[in-house]
Amino acid sequence: MESSQVPPARQQQRRQNGVEDLHLDRVVASQPEIGPTPPDGGYGWLIVFSAVIYHVTVPGLLTLYGLIILKAIREEDHDENEVFKIWDVDIALVPVITIVMRLLLESWCRAVVKTFNMPRFMALSGLCLTVAGILLSSYSTDANSNDHIINVFSGMFAGAGCALTGQQTEVIITHYFRDRLTTAQRIVRMAPSVGNCLVPILLGYLCAVYTGDVVVMIYGAILMQNCLFLASFSRPMYIERVIRSTYNMLRDAVEDEDEVIFNQRKEDPEANAQAQSSSQAQDDDATDVVVFKSNKNAKEIIDPAVQYRETAKTAATVISPPNHRFSSDFSEMYSDNLRQDRFSSDFGSLDISSYSRISGYQELESIDRNQPQPLYRETTTDAPQNIVFSEVSPGTARRTAALKKNFITVMNMLMDLNFYLYALLHLTTTVSIFVLGVMFAPLVWLKNPTMNIWSVASLMAAAHGSALCFIMLCIVLPKSINEKARLCALFCATGAMGFYGITISAHRSLLLIWCMFSSFATAASTIVQQPLYNSTLNEFDTTATMTTANAIVAIFLMAWSLAQNYEYVACFETAAILQAVTAAVFLASSFRRRR
Repeated sequence: MESSQVPPARQQQRRQNGVEDLHLDRVVASQPEIGPTPPDGGYGWLIVFSAVIYHVTVPGLLTLYGLIILKAIREEDHDENEVFKIWDVDIALVPVITIVMRLLLESWCRAVVKTFNMPRFMALSGLCLTVAGILLSSYSTDANSNDHIINVFSGMFAGAGCALTGQQTEVIITHYFRDRLTTAQRIVRMAPSVGNCLVPILLGYLCAVYTGDVVVMIYGAILMQNCLFLASFSRPMYIERVIRSTYNMLRDAVEDEDEVIFNQRKEDPEANAQAQSSSQAQDDDATDVVVFKSNKNAKEIIDPAVQYRETAKTAATVISPPNHRFSSDFSEMYSDNLRQDRFSSDFGSLDISSYSRISGYQELESIDRNQPQPLYRETTTDAPQNIVFSEVSPGTARRTAALKKNFITVMNMLMDLNFYLYALLHLTTTVSIFVLGVMFAPLVWLKNPTMNIWSVASLMAAAHGSALCFIMLCIVLPKSINEKARLCALFCATGAMGFYGITISAHRSLLLIWCMFSSFATAASTIVQQPLYNSTLNEFDTTATMTTANAIVAIFLMAWSLAQNYEYVACFETAAILQAVTAAVFLASSFRRRR
């Protein structure tokens, strides 16, 4: 506003003189109020589009392995009443390890992404790891293959790649958006639901034509095409301009100022001599100590040495006053020579019991107390002789303070209700996604053996497509979690109905409806997770919340999957129980927040 009111002639004069107006957006800072303004659009929407394409294809890995398990089961001869379990096909270990590794490595990958600040390299590296893990798992697509080493390493590579690219995607979106950040994040979180509609159709056709290992390799090649979109990841240009212009300008200004001062001192010796004499006079005046009595009719008390120096300055016969300077040698401070007025830290020759000998200050004894105590005291004889006091280095003190701060932050996090709500919702959502993606296809075929792979894939695509129509409404949800607790409880209650309905239904239409409920509840809960995750205060709170919640979910999923060889129906019952518990907890928390 002020710059627009300046006349053009004055602006031209400012440009000629090298004076520029200060704009706040040219300053890089950690707080959004004083930092650069992101564009909230423009090139940022291309970043969002690339992230959407990535999240459409990569979360479809669970559907891929679910259909591969179904294909391996159908190719074998089975009894009519045979009960199938999750570990009957060894390739089921790949999606479990993938999810666990992704959860455990997300916080570390976030730290790596922010440290190196190379978005394109990090995103492409994670994609290469993911594709390598998928291609490695193509060697164990057969039902008779029980090579645990291949499956474990496949899951580790795929999980590490998903964690690295996923965290890079989340971080780079925050660089391009501020006001529309929540909308951009919700669009990216809706992308897996779109993938659940499209990926089953593609994989159903591939499984009907090719063998399992070929299907896995083809899908790995499809995922590799994401490199064309992830190559668009780059730092915002306004940050580059600020780093190159603002800070370089400030550094050059400081260097030029120092150079000018140095040149002036070097080129003008007379001015330097005058400056030295004036500074010496100022130093002499600085040694003068003036003390006033605290009683009534205060009278100035001047040290005799100071009075002598002032008299010597005014006398015309005095050639030059004595050289008074600061010193750390005070051994002669209390000698008879009154002209030695120095500051000193050497009290070796001072008798502390005769502090009243100090001239010029003995009138201050009765200011606050009748018996003033000396400033220096000797060590008592009763003190232990074997104690060694060591000084704490600045680095040790800084690390100790950081540990205390982090400990306090963790304790505050553990006492926050939002952390437990986020961890519970994260656990329920992750288990539901795993069960619905990997085990729905084999369970549908077990309930309807007359259906082929294409029919099962079409059923899955129709169910997720119907749920997507309702998931799109989640974009307009309020940002504050306080207004969404009961809504999240409703989503989880819908998911509990859907997962439990799948276990008791055998008709194709009913399975379609219950799968739609389950898909809608799972995707909506994933979107609701973001406000709970954003409720943390600072970066360490975010890292601590992510690390702790992911560790809880990873430990639960690994312990649950390896504790027993569950049937497919038991897996859906577990997901239904988690959804019901989460709904009850969020409903109770909504009443607590209103009070």
